Amino acid sequence: MSAPAPVDDPQRIAVVGGGMAGMLAALLLARDGHEVTVFERDDTDLPATADEAFDGWNRRGAPHARQSHALLARLRRTLHERAPDVLAMLAEQGATELTIERILPPEMDDRTPRDGDDELVIWCCRRLTIEWVLRTVVTAEPGVTWRRGVAVDGFVADGTDVRGLRLDDGSEFTADLVVVGGGRNSPVMDWIAALGGDVQPTEEQSEAGIVYLSRFYRLREGRDLPVLTEKGAGGDLGYLAFAGFYGDNGTFSITLGIPTGDRELMTLRDTDAWEAVVRTLTPLGPWTEDGLADPITDVEAMARLTNRIRRFVIDGTPVATGVVVIGDAAITTNPWYGKGCSQAGIAAEALSTALREHGRDRTAVALAMDAAMRRDIEPHYVSSCIQDADRTKLHVADRAGTEPDPAASAGRDFILHGLLPATRTDPDVFRKFFRSFNMLDRPDALFADPVVLQQAGAALAAKDDRPPLPRLGPTRDELLALATTASGR
Repeated sequence: MSAPAPVDDPQRIAVVGGGMAGMLAALLLARDGHEVTVFERDDTDLPATADEAFDGWNRRGAPHARQSHALLARLRRTLHERAPDVLAMLAEQGATELTIERILPPEMDDRTPRDGDDELVIWCCRRLTIEWVLRTVVTAEPGVTWRRGVAVDGFVADGTDVRGLRLDDGSEFTADLVVVGGGRNSPVMDWIAALGGDVQPTEEQSEAGIVYLSRFYRLREGRDLPVLTEKGAGGDLGYLAFAGFYGDNGTFSITLGIPTGDRELMTLRDTDAWEAVVRTLTPLGPWTEDGLADPITDVEAMARLTNRIRRFVIDGTPVATGVVVIGDAAITTNPWYGKGCSQAGIAAEALSTALREHGRDRTAVALAMDAAMRRDIEPHYVSSCIQDADRTKLHVADRAGTEPDPAASAGRDFILHGLLPATRTDPDVFRKFFRSFNMLDRPDALFADPVVLQQAGAALAAKDDRPPLPRLGPTRDELLALATTASGR
């Protein structure tokens, strides 16, 4: 697919926030021919290299900057079609490309290529590497003006029709359209409330129920990254989830997910406790092999995570016109599922399309963006909420020694003993699972597919005929005892 031609009637667009959502929107809209100005609050120089960015770039607006990261196939497709130079620069920075051939389970007998395999590609890199690459490309893009160290204080508007931005120095910036991509902590709800409209946006949220702990490593000279399909790259002990992630430039990370409120497991923030514990997690054996790598960070934590959705069209009426909210300012999901950057890419594509189709019809643009959000992003938000709620119910029951929620227990059983075994042996089920997880398809498409249901159901029915699943790690009590001893507490 070739890049679309420039629009006939370019607009002056202000983008609030220079994170992933703001940069993706700025890049696509500038390449459509619009005049884009990005207002980024952080006043930091762009480091000379991606490694320097990881070592010292202060991204206050990105609390997950040094957590594990990957570009799902959905965002990779967007970049392949609209910004292949970004992928080329990622490759130059040592990002790891995972094609279907590299991630098919080793026990899969049928390895014949299928139509659509060219879409099933993940790019693995550190979060700050993709931000560094995008910042490098976006700030050099004709049609983009980057204003760093400039905070936004609200909207300039005629009633609820937004006409620009009010900056924190008291000046104003007029624009045909304002795009707000300022992240999870964006004050956009207050800015809209200040317009005094009769219709106000709605918000709902739920706890993700998990805290992330991550540590990064760099391979020693002459060593290679572990083979993902050899022993897998992660697992779930019920009280603790874990995974290894490829990075770039010879780096990788390990992330642990622990339930919110489990203060005893926060002992794992101690580096000695961390190193002792990760070596007990069987699938991570290739990642923790002696002599493979050296740590390059402490254990970084990310907490207070929520699934949240904000709606800016209520009963068919936009709460404001001339403004579009994208990225985490509009929808956030549990970062464990890795959907945030792809959701930002979907929104950027949708906005590009809406402006092509509706031009300066500000109401039509608002309605088109709402429709795209509900169709292409909200199902993934719903899926994230359901998964998090079920996991939390099971954890609470396990800690209390009570009977687990039947629906949550049945769902876990179907996935653990039905769907996942089917993905390891059936090439079509694997691809459909991959497409769903990587946001190429809606999440509900997987469980409505008759082939998936048949194969997963057959695997579930045969679970007692298979050997018991191998033990992935210690019990919680065993792990805590090891962590306490290692930390000297």
